[in-house]
Amino acid sequence: MAQHEMTRRGFLAAATLAVASARGVRLRAQTPDPPPPPDVVQVSSEFVVRGRRIHQAVLPEMLDEALRQVTGRPAAAEAWRSLLRTDDVIGLKCNRSAAAGLGTGDAFASAVISSLLAAGFDRRQIVAIEVGDAIYKENDVARPARGWLSTPSSFASGTDHLSAVLDQVTAIVNIPFLKTHNIAGITCCLKNLSHGLIKHPARYHESHCSPYIADIVALPRIREKLRLNLVNALRVVFDQGPEARDDFTWDAGILLASRDPLAADTVGLDIINSEREILGLGAVDAVERRTVHLEAAAERGLGKGDLHDIELRTRRL
Repeated sequence: MAQHEMTRRGFLAAATLAVASARGVRLRAQTPDPPPPPDVVQVSSEFVVRGRRIHQAVLPEMLDEALRQVTGRPAAAEAWRSLLRTDDVIGLKCNRSAAAGLGTGDAFASAVISSLLAAGFDRRQIVAIEVGDAIYKENDVARPARGWLSTPSSFASGTDHLSAVLDQVTAIVNIPFLKTHNIAGITCCLKNLSHGLIKHPARYHESHCSPYIADIVALPRIREKLRLNLVNALRVVFDQGPEARDDFTWDAGILLASRDPLAADTVGLDIINSEREILGLGAVDAVERRTVHLEAAAERGLGKGDLHDIELRTRRL
């Protein structure tokens, strides 16, 4: 095409502008719609953690950035309000397994609580689940209801009593660690919900915990209340999990945010495998396919399980 040749689209645009000018109409420039939020946001910092020591200024910055990116909102407070109703009772589902060894759990929970309070939610709307006693004393948030629901819940692969906290809360913010698991391959968002919210988790470890993990998370009492997953990958157990030993724990300095628990777990598995490759270890599933619960979760429509289909946005502070 010659340099000065006008395309059909250019001709129509010029004609439209000429007609509008003749009529005294001022055309408003079209602003393109912002891109939709990604499936998973990965925020990292090399300064946020040194062993069990947390940089108390960096972690809130990471959380704010993750919230903005995962919702497309300009501020963390607006992000929370887009995810939660003003009258929600918010369950923060943390994890006490390996919490002492990792040493980041309570600091992470406190950062989330502070962010929610800054967004205008009341302390008594926040129910901290599986945290240390210091969290309740320092933040004055609610304790979870004890015990189990009286009527058992049936799912595709079994029946069990769900935690009574599921009738106490109307929304769940899932806050798992990222760890390898000797049975399920990895434990992250999905397993933190499934085996952390039933009465008899030991019953559901056969066949690498599959399809139990997926079937339990698919229960409406869990699935419909899940609003956000915030993966505490400040320190990652890359081998011999789920317990944390210093020689198998990596100071990754990572926070993952996603509305999709399966997508977050899929990215988490890739993070673990990348570190294992650097260290000369095989992939988690190199010897035996253990992370089969991820495939079951995809089959049940719990999210995206193919890394190539997941839009991942990374940010480094």
